[in-house]
Amino acid sequence: MAAGTVQDYIGVRTSEEVCAAAALAAGPACDGHPQARGAAAVHHWVLDPGRPAPLTGTRHAELHDSDLAVEERAALCAARNPDLACDERAFARGAARALGWVLGFAPLDS
Repeated sequence: MAAGTVQDYIGVRTSEEVCAAAALAAGPACDGHPQARGAAAVHHWVLDPGRPAPLTGTRHAELHDSDLAVEERAALCAARNPDLACDERAFARGAARALGWVLGFAPLDS
């Protein structure tokens, strides 16, 4: 992949689908909600994997499904960690849901 380009597919989603989801998560209806912030962080990261991942902080030149799965696992662990603050767990839940969507998995609470 050439520098500065976006992958055609990220998980099972096109970059256009991820861009649309990022716009929704960043919209005024979601403003300030930790879950929406977690989802938005994931969408921005998958579109620009050179930035730090929302949970693990890792950076990639190009994302592979295994990279997304590692980040999703970290998000699920954080979402279930009772030692974290409520907002941190909610951020992780939003991130886990967004990563699951990108990967084509069933919703977290189904």
